[in-house]
Amino acid sequence: MRRGRALADRSEFELNKFRADGRDRLLSLMPLTSYMSSANIGFAAVRDGDALLRANVVRIGGYLFVHARMPAATVVWPRDEHSADRVAAIVAESPALHVTSEAQVVARRGASFLIPPGTAPVTIEATEPLELVFVTLDATDFATRRRMGFDRISRQAMSEASIRPMVTFVKALCAVESEVAEVGVSPLADAACEVACSIVAALVGEHAPELSLPNAIMKILLRDYASPTLSLSAVAVMLGVSTRTVQSALSAQGRTFSGSLLEIRLKAATELRRHNPTMTLDAVARATGFGTRQSLHRAMRKVSMPSS
Repeated sequence: MRRGRALADRSEFELNKFRADGRDRLLSLMPLTSYMSSANIGFAAVRDGDALLRANVVRIGGYLFVHARMPAATVVWPRDEHSADRVAAIVAESPALHVTSEAQVVARRGASFLIPPGTAPVTIEATEPLELVFVTLDATDFATRRRMGFDRISRQAMSEASIRPMVTFVKALCAVESEVAEVGVSPLADAACEVACSIVAALVGEHAPELSLPNAIMKILLRDYASPTLSLSAVAVMLGVSTRTVQSALSAQGRTFSGSLLEIRLKAATELRRHNPTMTLDAVARATGFGTRQSLHRAMRKVSMPSS
């Protein structure tokens, strides 16, 4: 486990793409510490001889984001004094994932798991190949940001529909074109850290203090703009109000839903491109919710057209 390197500045973005093929290769791996230094994780068993592992790993300071396609296998997170203060959230695309420990593990519907800080080993088992998102962060930083702890965990978490856009954001954050490590400054760093905290808070199940409706709408747009499926109706469902109520709340501030979302996405795309000039337009479009380069170009032309 790498211990000599200090945590990177929160705005520093580091990405690695990890690939491993075959049971022997996976079992002979040392814990994936060169990619996940804050989570000393390694394979304990692999079901298939031709198993494949694909993982994109992003580190932003003390925050770690992983989008992985995992084979049918058993992974162990032994944890130690260096990872005792880490909290982790796992959201899988299949119910074939099981997470167990002698310490507390919170399992939610839809194959979502919260692993509070502690030192007891954690076993993560996939009974079939599946896709998952793994996020880990420092519990103290989470408590400072959200004024929440893990001593009171609700019996019910937020709905899966409310967590899904945040998972989509993490996938977009981890998606790049190149096959090599990339390091740089990302304008999405603060948003990514906020999304990580939001996923953990959603799984804890405590409700944050209520915001005014316009502020609540804008918070969702700032948090979930990277999801290409974000829509007026989706925001209304998240807030438990009608689409007309959302439109009226924004209209009272001289805004529209589509205009606000477009403004946020274009600003993010501009900043992402400026700070990462080697990043392709396709990758920028995916990371900022446009989906395709063509959609990004259309949006840019739209705002550049003179008003009649």
